[in-house]
Amino acid sequence: MPIVIKAKKSESTSDLIRKFKKAVAATGIVQIVKDRRYFKKPSKFKAEKTATNSRLKRRARSLKKMKNISPQALIRINQKLGKT
Repeated sequence: MPIVIKAKKSESTSDLIRKFKKAVAATGIVQIVKDRRYFKKPSKFKAEKTATNSRLKRRARSLKKMKNISPQALIRINQKLGKT
C-alpha cells in the first residue's frame, strides 16, 4: 500500500519530508528492505527466530519474578512470542 502525505497550505517541504520519514518508519519498510538486501539461508532465519524466542522467554521469566513490573510489559513480550 502506498504512503500518501497530503500537503496543507501552511506546510513547508521540510515538514512534509519529516512527516514522510515518520510514516515510513512506522510501517517498517526500511527494516524490511535492509533484511532483504542480502540472501539469507532459511536455516539462518530459523536460528535467529529460535534465539529471539529463547531470549524473550528468559526475559518473561525474569520479569515474572519481579514484584513492581507492569502487566503491559509481560503482555508485549507474550505478543512477540505469538502467545495471546
